[in-house]
Amino acid sequence: MISFQEISLLLVAFFNHSSVSHSIMPSLMRSRRRTRFDSGCLLRINLAFQPTHGIMWSSRCGGYSAIHSSHRILPLERPPDPSSLSSTHSVDYVKEAADHLRTWMKNKTSVLCLTGAGMSTESGIPDYRGHRGSYFQGHKPIVHHEFMSSEATRKRYWARSLLGYSPFANAEPNLGHKALASLEERGLIGVKVKKQDDHPQPSAVISTITQNVDVLHSKGGLKHVLHLHGVGNVVRCMKCGMTRDREAYHDELFEWNQKWLRKISKGIGNGANDSELRPDGDAVMLVDSYDEMILPGCQSCGVAEIMKTDVVFFGDSIPQDRVDLANRAVDAADGLLCIGTSLAVHSAFRLAKRAIERGIPVAILNVGQTRIEKEKLEVTKVDSPIGETLHELVKMMENEK
Repeated sequence: MISFQEISLLLVAFFNHSSVSHSIMPSLMRSRRRTRFDSGCLLRINLAFQPTHGIMWSSRCGGYSAIHSSHRILPLERPPDPSSLSSTHSVDYVKEAADHLRTWMKNKTSVLCLTGAGMSTESGIPDYRGHRGSYFQGHKPIVHHEFMSSEATRKRYWARSLLGYSPFANAEPNLGHKALASLEERGLIGVKVKKQDDHPQPSAVISTITQNVDVLHSKGGLKHVLHLHGVGNVVRCMKCGMTRDREAYHDELFEWNQKWLRKISKGIGNGANDSELRPDGDAVMLVDSYDEMILPGCQSCGVAEIMKTDVVFFGDSIPQDRVDLANRAVDAADGLLCIGTSLAVHSAFRLAKRAIERGIPVAILNVGQTRIEKEKLEVTKVDSPIGETLHELVKMMENEK
């Protein structure tokens, strides 16, 4: 039997790591062809953009004409490369950004963090809407109803996961994850969500709500994380609900499909460009057909081919109890710090909007404009590299004590 680790080593040479390479965006206006998805339709549009650098304090931004669908929202402007922000400014740029966050956090005792894919790009995991985001490359994410209704889609998904999940699973926490863990340990972030008499959920402590499914927050030492969109290291039977470790399921996939993997290895072995890592542990495989892919069934109920990662795919709904817990956490906060998220997805946007509607101050650490700003809502905005800025923030907080 070929193990998960052995197959991972065989396939890793085929990955394209362009998502973590850095190139400074010029500040001149450019017009380029980009791909945008609207209600499942592929459109070709001309985008003009001019990256703006600098820290934006408590600003309102106007001019919003992006097309909104219920689940996918692509910003009109490609955000600048985070590495260009610190490299094109003085050495004090990141310190200035961190100091502004420190000032915003002052006198707050219940700061809740809301994080997105921008937290993990520095760990080598690509995002959808960042400078090198998948949407800007014309990528289309898996959609829930397509996965559930189509055997071909499920085979394609799991085949591509065989190639794409290894670097996803092996990613390490970066400076940003470790900084949040340090802030949590010092009691500088976190809210106490009390049990409500008419609500079945118990009381809880939550420091961070994350949209990410990579569990890097937990790996980095955070203890009180609410995974809004689920976790990618668990597989769930969509009939009986039984869960199992994803690596164990991959081992089974490898065992059942060794013949097919040997057959397609010639097709994916021609060069690194033949496969491309995407968000959430997916990758491109240039093969003609996935028909020969065999999907193991549930070990509990025996139903074949309905095993799915325990992740909320596009087009699916977040479990209501999780939504309720997130709402209660926001209500218990005296400040909401959004980190590495464009807030384009409604599940995150509504949490930030909920805070604003309740008079809870909102700060955003993100490179590029967010949906909150496009909606002309009042926020404190900081454009700065995430890992460096949070790391500097922790040092400032330590020096204050």
